[in-house]
Amino acid sequence: MKTKNILYLLAILCLAFVSYKLTNKETSITRTDRRDFAIADTSNVVKVILSSKMPETAIIERIGTNNWTVNGDYKARKAAVFYLLKTLQRMEIAHPVALTMRDNVLGNLAVRGIKVQVFLKDGTEKTFYVGGENQELSATFMMLQDATDPYAIHIPGFKGYLSSRFFTAEYIWRDKTVLNYDNLAINTVSMRYYAPKMIDESFVLSRENENEFSLSNYKGTTQLELNPTKLQTYLGSFRKLNSEGFISGSLNVDSILNVKPVFDLVVSNNKGEETTVTAYYKKAKDGTHVDGDVTMRDPERMYAHINKTDWVIIQLNSFGRVMKSLSDLKK
Repeated sequence: MKTKNILYLLAILCLAFVSYKLTNKETSITRTDRRDFAIADTSNVVKVILSSKMPETAIIERIGTNNWTVNGDYKARKAAVFYLLKTLQRMEIAHPVALTMRDNVLGNLAVRGIKVQVFLKDGTEKTFYVGGENQELSATFMMLQDATDPYAIHIPGFKGYLSSRFFTAEYIWRDKTVLNYDNLAINTVSMRYYAPKMIDESFVLSRENENEFSLSNYKGTTQLELNPTKLQTYLGSFRKLNSEGFISGSLNVDSILNVKPVFDLVVSNNKGEETTVTAYYKKAKDGTHVDGDVTMRDPERMYAHINKTDWVIIQLNSFGRVMKSLSDLKK
């Protein structure tokens, strides 16, 4: 009888052990699925779609190996894409969401969450939602699609939250390059000033052959001899000139267009590419307008209309290099 009881006990223990293993295995698979936020190899990422409730959508898509576009129309800012991919690769769970906060976090994700869809080369997709920050501002609440629980996500060793890297505004994603011309490929540079004291300093540079340029006044009626050293320095100034940023929604364009520009700059290269930069004075923060006139100008920045399409802010400490006059270039 005692032996029989021992056998029963052993059988029960075996069944309990098997049941424990199976339950743990199933739970492990489920938890891995819910917790697997990161993308181990971001070189496999071909597209990321970020959507807000506004509604606003930014589609970041890989072109070739290292180039990315925004919404299929514009070049994406490399730094923004770099930090997005690094975040996708390195983010981990910092801690679960406390039960007392769960409903609030879920509500925030439902109302204000950014939906992030990541598409990989093999055709698979990972979707999750990005919400607000924890009280310590050290992690960001996120939740995988079809999961039951949100988590606080962080990057180990990084102090700060991650939601700022998941934005949907197109103009923030866009590359800020205004001018980027190889000096050996430039064909023409036309600079027209509008201020009465600067009109006669307007000029046109035209490539005559591989090594020679001609310099004339803006109307083309007078040819002048170029200073070769100043010419080479000037042509080299057209490499990688960026704006401070795009202007969205807050600019009164009509009032700006009603006044004369500071200058019109047109640059073209041997590939037939051309960029037009029309610059306008920008009011300083503590400036005032009188009869539509700027009475206090920003000493460091201007508005610029690029190719009659985009409005940006340019800084004079960088664009001052290309704001040369006829007198600066002639021999």
